[in-house]
Parts: sequence; structure tokens; C-alpha cells
Amino acid sequence: MTFLANFTAIDFETANRRRDSACQLAAVVVRDGQMVREKMWMIRPDPFFFSPGNIRIHGISPADVQHEPTFGELWGEIAAFLADDCLIAHNAPFDIGVLIGCLQRHQCDIPDLRFSCTRLIARQTWPDRRRFGLKPLSDWLGVEFKHHDALEDSRACAKVLLAAGIARAAESIEDLEQKLRIERGKAGPWGVSHASKKGNPRKSASKRKTDKGLPKRTLRRGGSQLLPLPMNPFDEAAIVGESQAGYADATTRSLTSTESAIDLQRLSIRAEFIQPLRGKQIVFVGRLQVISNEQAIDLARRSGGVHQVDIDASTNCVVLGSSDVDRQQVDDLTGRAELEILTESEFLARIGL
Repeated sequence: MTFLANFTAIDFETANRRRDSACQLAAVVVRDGQMVREKMWMIRPDPFFFSPGNIRIHGISPADVQHEPTFGELWGEIAAFLADDCLIAHNAPFDIGVLIGCLQRHQCDIPDLRFSCTRLIARQTWPDRRRFGLKPLSDWLGVEFKHHDALEDSRACAKVLLAAGIARAAESIEDLEQKLRIERGKAGPWGVSHASKKGNPRKSASKRKTDKGLPKRTLRRGGSQLLPLPMNPFDEAAIVGESQAGYADATTRSLTSTESAIDLQRLSIRAEFIQPLRGKQIVFVGRLQVISNEQAIDLARRSGGVHQVDIDASTNCVVLGSSDVDRQQVDDLTGRAELEILTESEFLARIGL
């Protein structure tokens, strides 16, 4: 069965933590399962400010874009390329958030958008995988690319979706979404509803899953409204082979491999945009193993949470390390319905690892 998917994969790079600070955008058009067109835009952010941390991630400096058009000046061309296609991004809340943020900043009308997320799709396609970042997924699937370049990332994102369709023997994106029970995301002048898993009820503390749908956030108003470049056809046989090999390897991998395997910079930037822990009063109990407690506290704060040293009546989230844990202290609080208890891997998955 051939996966005859039609979509446009996109990826943004940003100049700083603001979601309206796009400095690079790329789009890859897929028709009938083949990458047929692509386009990349360099963008001068407004205001014109670059964070050193962001420059370290993607290597784009102010000098690279100081003479480029702003997003508002490019939107007509971008909109014509995207048309009314289904947009695909890896960690779509970030990229769709940047798109809408830029439209609002430049006073463009927000068009009706349909989109989905390859991170969510990958979680449902390969549930035994331990990590769902674009780089680890691409490495597992044998997709070589230069990470943090918008065009390279867009190509990799497209290949992840094509691999998922092949793995699940889907005929189209709609068929894949039905097989995975995924609801497509939508956005418009009214706001945004992110892609999510259908019929995923809230879990009790004793049956909490790490694989939850991506968070929904409501955004305010703000746009409207495809240059040929032949691409090598996607190697279906190679992806199937890599997928089977990776599946066998999945059970032997551990999330506690090494701290260096985690792209903390990327994770931090995306945490700031998605804010998955907003409203959480968080206490870390015991010593973490994958990342340091100090790094976890920083991620929690970037994600909108508030770090607490000790558990008290206001605490509503506890993250457990694998050693030096005062189990009695935690067990005494498990009867509190509002208290969420996470393992380290669940905490990282919540942020987006």
C-alpha cells in the first residue's frame, strides 16, 4: 500500500524567546507521498533583537538577516506557497505559535489553518520509543539532516510523517489520523485548537500516562492567503527497514542514557513558547538522573511553573528522582486530588522531550 499523503511541512527558527521573532522559515510541499517543492525565507525580525542562546542553536546572526524583508513584507509570498494546505510541523504548538505571533505582530489577518504535529503522530505510531525529538527520531529512521536549519528540519519532519504513514499502512493523512485516533489542529481569527488524541480522558494520579495530547492554548486575533524544486523520492523500503530495526532496539534503550543526548537548548526555547507547566507549583524530590536538578528547575521555570524547595499546601506537582526520595513524605500527600506526581521521564515528556 502506498502512502499518498498531501501536506506542507514547515519549520521556524527564532531570534529570541518571543514567538513573533521569526528569523528563518522553510516549507516542503509533499504530493502523493513525494517531496516536490521547497522554499526557504530569511526574515528580519521586528524588533531586531537576537538572543545569544538562540544564535548558538541555529547559527543565524543579526548580520545574516539585517537586509532581509520582515515577515509582514514576505507574508504574501509565504501565504501563496502554503496555500490552504494541511501544515505539518514537529512540535506544532511552537511553529504554529510563531506563525500566528508573526501575523499578529505585523497586523496580518490570521487565515483558517489546518495542521498536525509529527511529534504527536510519532508517539502514537511508535509508542515503544523513549524519545520523540526530531533528531532522535530521524537518527532512528536513518534520516540524515543538519538540525536547527529550517529547511533541513522541514525535510526531516516530512520524512517522519511519511515513515509513520508507511509503518501504519495508511493511504492518506486522513487515513493515518483515523488509525491513530488523532484530531487535526485548527486555527483562525478565533484562536487555536492544537492537534490531540481523540477520546483521551483525564487520568487519575494512579493511572497517569506520559503520552498525552499536546496542550491547547487560545490565541488572539491577527492573515490570508506554492516555487518548483525536484526532490529525491522518499525511500520507502529504507524507512521500513530502519523502522523494524529501531523497533527491536527500543526495548533496550533507556531514557537515562546520557545528559548529552538531550538538546537542552532547544528544549528550553520550546518550553518558553509552549508553557506546558503554567500554573504548577513544583517540588523536585530526590536527585534526578537524566538531567541535573538545577537544569530541571530551569526547565520548570521556562515552562511557566514555579519551583518550590519544600512541599506545602500550595504544591500541585511533585517530580520524583530515582534516589534519595523520602517516600513517606510523598505518600502522605497522594490522597490530595490536586497533587500530580511525575517521574523524571514523565516531567521531560510533558515539556516535549
